[in-house]
Amino acid sequence: MAVRAARAGGEVARRRLGRPGYLKWRGPRDVVTEASLEVQEAVVSTILDAFPNAGILAEEGPEDAAMPVDAPELWIVDPVSGSLNFAHGVPHFAVSVALRRDHRIVLGVIYDPCRDEMFEAGDSAPALLNGGEIVVRQILEGSEAWESAAIGCDWPRDGEPRRQARLILGLIADQVQACTLMGSPALGLASVAAGRLHAYWHLDLNVWDVAAASLILERAGAILTDAEGRSWLHSDGGYIASNDVIHGSLLNAIQSVRRMGRPPSG
Repeated sequence: MAVRAARAGGEVARRRLGRPGYLKWRGPRDVVTEASLEVQEAVVSTILDAFPNAGILAEEGPEDAAMPVDAPELWIVDPVSGSLNFAHGVPHFAVSVALRRDHRIVLGVIYDPCRDEMFEAGDSAPALLNGGEIVVRQILEGSEAWESAAIGCDWPRDGEPRRQARLILGLIADQVQACTLMGSPALGLASVAAGRLHAYWHLDLNVWDVAAASLILERAGAILTDAEGRSWLHSDGGYIASNDVIHGSLLNAIQSVRRMGRPPSG
């Protein structure tokens, strides 16, 4: 059902690519399109057809709806991960659907409708891409692994996280093999699980950005933490996904920049 819901949303998104309709700006670089609301409706209606009493937490609201955060079963939906790409007609975005049961993510699906790629994972099943098992990519050891790494990231919308991201990107750009701006957090995280990237980081995400990816990463053997190296479940918006070889190197680079703007403790 989750795969069916993601495909239903993806079909709408693919059909509306290049024709996003009206644009509503919630803030700098934070856009909601008419089409993204249609995508969300397609996903949510598919879920509710199967589970009429399901709790739904979706990125695009409605804003006046109470968040069912204590629902025993909560479906977490990001209709378009990569909103700016979608709004500009760039065919690189995803539909993300996750199920949280008893405060644990037990199902995750990320669908790239433009490439017809379905990433998925269950609580006790391997991570899959179009039905084939995927695992995180391990390369070399120690400093050689960091120097050979391909890293993905994306810009926070504004403020201090965006300033920090600019400094972090400048710091690591000359240390690793490649730095790629993905434009879609869900696809950036899924790319780590599929071994296409060695790591992905972001300093300003929400739960719907990472819920589905968290389980796909776990089942693929990746590490996902907050920007302090602690559990991603308690993040203030920063996330790091990587293989276990370079996680410490990426964390150190991020922390070295974030510490510069903090007052001394005590």
